[in-house]
Amino acid sequence: MIKFFRKIRQNLLSEGKTGKYFKYAIGEIILVVIGILIALQINNWNDNRIKQKKESNFITQIHQEFLLNRVELDTTLYYHLKGYKNANKILSMLPINAGTVNLDSLSNYIVGTLDHWTFNPQQSSINSLSSTSSFDIISNSELRALLESWDDLVSDYQEEELTSKRYSHDYYLPYLRQNIAFKNFAKPDKLILKDPKIDLTFLNDLEFENLIHNRMIFIEDIVNPPGINELREVSETIDRIIELTSPN
Repeated sequence: MIKFFRKIRQNLLSEGKTGKYFKYAIGEIILVVIGILIALQINNWNDNRIKQKKESNFITQIHQEFLLNRVELDTTLYYHLKGYKNANKILSMLPINAGTVNLDSLSNYIVGTLDHWTFNPQQSSINSLSSTSSFDIISNSELRALLESWDDLVSDYQEEELTSKRYSHDYYLPYLRQNIAFKNFAKPDKLILKDPKIDLTFLNDLEFENLIHNRMIFIEDIVNPPGINELREVSETIDRIIELTSPN
């Protein structure tokens, strides 16, 4: 094709048709420019198509992950509330008469305060976007903002969970180990207070009361804290991300 155009130009010059030569040369330049623009447009179209497909894949993955995160948060909340309610029940029983108290029920209440659950969301897609600085691939500005702030939001929420867990491991569990037969956890009924070696007078110790009270307060700081409620923010963010990523 290039040889063909060159031959035409040479013929015009050899025939002395200078005016026609320049007109032809200008026309040829215009054709080349149009060809370049068309090629660029096709290239941009291909790039956009690849980007849209990549975004679509991420959106699908994010949607599936946050459906799982909804279940994970609900499960976590269930165990937090279980611990809170059982601690509250124990406090309502004080002072406890070791001779008349229902040890089966009290055992179950104490066992119910020992669960430790931490919200561990699925977020491989967000981690992938973050590690490659690719959040711009998400065209929806609201969704992009929610995804970019997700890590910080989860970290803020988990701080209360970790504080509660540290307190339990450092103070609550060591005290209970000194006064309760933990070997009974291996039994189906988990009646940790029914052991002849246990001195049940600890149930009316001020330290026991304070530990149960603090356990309840730490859980309350997770599920219904004063001031900013990170649990509610996490829950609302999960629901909104699920909504924004739902297939049309």
